[in-house]
Amino acid sequence: MTTSEAVLDAPEAPCAPPPALVCGYSVDSMGQMAVIADHAIDDALAAEDTLVWLHFDQSDPAARAWIEGCPRLPDSAKDILLGSDAHMRLETAGEGLVGVVGDLHHEFAERSDHLDVLRLYLDNRCLISARRSPETAVDKLRRSLGEGLRVERPLTLVTQFLHHVTDTLGDLMLDLSDRLQALEDRLLDGTAHRASEELGRVRRIAARLRRHMVPQQHALLGLISRLPDWVQGPDAKRLQNAIERLGALGHDLDLVQERCRLLQDQASAKLMESTNRNLYLLSIVTALALPPTLLSGIFGMNLGGLPGQQNPFGFWYGIGFMALTVLATVVVLRKLRIL
Repeated sequence: MTTSEAVLDAPEAPCAPPPALVCGYSVDSMGQMAVIADHAIDDALAAEDTLVWLHFDQSDPAARAWIEGCPRLPDSAKDILLGSDAHMRLETAGEGLVGVVGDLHHEFAERSDHLDVLRLYLDNRCLISARRSPETAVDKLRRSLGEGLRVERPLTLVTQFLHHVTDTLGDLMLDLSDRLQALEDRLLDGTAHRASEELGRVRRIAARLRRHMVPQQHALLGLISRLPDWVQGPDAKRLQNAIERLGALGHDLDLVQERCRLLQDQASAKLMESTNRNLYLLSIVTALALPPTLLSGIFGMNLGGLPGQQNPFGFWYGIGFMALTVLATVVVLRKLRIL
């Protein structure tokens, strides 16, 4: 479930026709949370001493029309909420903050070809967010609200959202570490087949996560020094702690990537060792087959004067001679410590 916070002075003109909310919550001055119905969005925003969270599906035409027509939102906030740019950022917009922060869709581990983002605007009374597809951290935030998360300001929701993003990324990195551990055990046992492909998938996921996390952390750290006046000291401290906790995952991600590189080197070494062993065996077989091949070539020239043509045991003499040459080759290779 979702909790929102909104309110300033009641807008002079009503917002656009109400869209279907993904979720909407209001928290009154007594701390009582209520679900906002689609038709009650404007009333919730106009209520005094009420915090509001409105969460929209960005692909819903009615939601886009409502955001475009809402007088509470600055123009810069509307551009970001309705835009398609996935560049991570958080910046001031009027009396509030607007930005794009990263989240993961539910099937990221299986479909890591893209990363999702949450677009949001918040001020001291409301949080308005939009997304294109269901996201993991947002759903966790909704569950936290349903389980009794105490919300004093919209910034509390953003801070909790960042904690859920950190938890989600941490779980994903643990899964990657477990996959690498299993792959390493199979490499050591010699039972890893197509190890390079598996490592490649893990490295691609890790690289995309890094591209996802680093810009977001930089944007959040840059925000700390220019928070609006309505952000109180304790709220700023909690936000900073959430940002630092998210940043700490960067070190764990570096370890995952380094481990991937080491395992890739180990897999390459195993493959090279196997290739060299096969080439070595092929060389031995070639050396052993060379004398018989030479003899069979000579006796297969079908020219006059070849010895043994009239001898009924000539064939068996030839076979025996070839066997002796193979045996002699084995002896020579053993003396040279090649075999």
